[in-house]
Amino acid sequence: MDQEQLEHDVSAYVGEVWEDVITDIDTLVGHASIANEAPAEPGAPFGRPVREALDCALGIARKLGYQTSDDEGYVGMCDIPGECPEQLATICHVDVVPAGPGWNTDPFKMERREGWLLGRGVIDDKGPAVLSLYAGAYLIKRGITPRYSFRALLGCDEEVGMSDVHHYLEGHDQPAFLFTPDAEFPVCNAEKGQFGATFTSRKIEGGRILEWSGAEATNAIPSQSICVLDIDVAELPAPKTHADRLEITAAGEGRARIFAHGIGGHASMPAGTINAIGLVVDYLRETEDVLAARNARLLTPEEHEFLKFLAFVHADSEGRGLGIDATSPAFGPLTCNAGTIRVHGGHIEQTIDVRFPDSTSAEAMETQLEPLIGRFGVTLTVDRAKAPFSVSADDPAVAALIDTYNEFTGKHAEPFAMGGGTYARNFERAVSFGPEEPECELPSWGGMMHGPNECASEELLKRALKIYIVAILRLNELEL
Repeated sequence: MDQEQLEHDVSAYVGEVWEDVITDIDTLVGHASIANEAPAEPGAPFGRPVREALDCALGIARKLGYQTSDDEGYVGMCDIPGECPEQLATICHVDVVPAGPGWNTDPFKMERREGWLLGRGVIDDKGPAVLSLYAGAYLIKRGITPRYSFRALLGCDEEVGMSDVHHYLEGHDQPAFLFTPDAEFPVCNAEKGQFGATFTSRKIEGGRILEWSGAEATNAIPSQSICVLDIDVAELPAPKTHADRLEITAAGEGRARIFAHGIGGHASMPAGTINAIGLVVDYLRETEDVLAARNARLLTPEEHEFLKFLAFVHADSEGRGLGIDATSPAFGPLTCNAGTIRVHGGHIEQTIDVRFPDSTSAEAMETQLEPLIGRFGVTLTVDRAKAPFSVSADDPAVAALIDTYNEFTGKHAEPFAMGGGTYARNFERAVSFGPEEPECELPSWGGMMHGPNECASEELLKRALKIYIVAILRLNELEL
């Protein structure tokens, strides 16, 4: 079959199955599969809701003709035997980040609107998981025995810690090559390092900040932040800055509630977002100045010092305020998201999620942070540290993916590095491969992954499915 015939046949297949694809995405989105929100059980290490989503996805695979199994509930395996045992694999995940505030629809009931899908997971990563299954199923539908055995992996803990693939790789061989549909097109062959940490204030006695919330996950930029103060609302001035994004109301007798409206998104992609916690920080500092002019005080000394520290944390999204900013030609600039905050055990705790290039390291950042945290008496706890990861852009498998993408789009795109962390970094030879398009303009009512009103374009998902099918066929022609 020549290239023109192949593309025609692939388009015909996608047309045949598309309504089934939509139905299966809808069914999978219906599972509120937030990893580790429910107690672990035998066979369900990340909780029963995630296990149910995994079973749903495995059921879709069986319906399509795959041989299915699972790794004790950590990872699902959907297999098409090939001429040789070496595996060509994909991996997606059925867990999602919490819905969070700001949704205009039920996040776990997919809505189809104006050529878009709306719901938690439609783009990250339940929609792509269904695409990966239908991409491999083209082989079954057309009676093709692939050269390499094809395995579609379904993870359950990508959003929390990727312990699922760690468990899987302890008992299973590495694939000859793997791609994960969990990022942007064209091909991401390099991922920034990851550094997660928590800043904790000094012990606070008689604090005025009673509650403070941000995002529900450290890798999400908070679209809302609520801060409850032990002060009568009448004593608080109207905001001078960000007035259109702040609501100051009573929260019961003698208490005030600050509600900040930001623009949420993924921690690795801060462009166009507004961190709602930072809006509260700015208002509290502004209010302290106003009250100081009246010889009054809003916060305790310990709270005041931590608020001054938070001003450095929220100064920007590149880590300049913290003194950890860095960049490199291969990976681009560091990003820093201060996503979650809480009052706990007499302290205020603020997390950061940093994606860093190969020009720095977790150890270097710890050293750079020491003077600032020492100045304000802040405690630093490192929660995670992962080095940058890359696969050569000259790898024939990477070239096959980028060539396929360029042929379908008419572009001349090249592999790129990103700040997001995908399963690819856990495998010896792996990249991320769509299905997001960086230039895709979202509808006014739609949002990005990890934020409210997560949406995905049907047309772009259709094109991605065609790209995945042709890419799988081409990878089977290579010496992997």
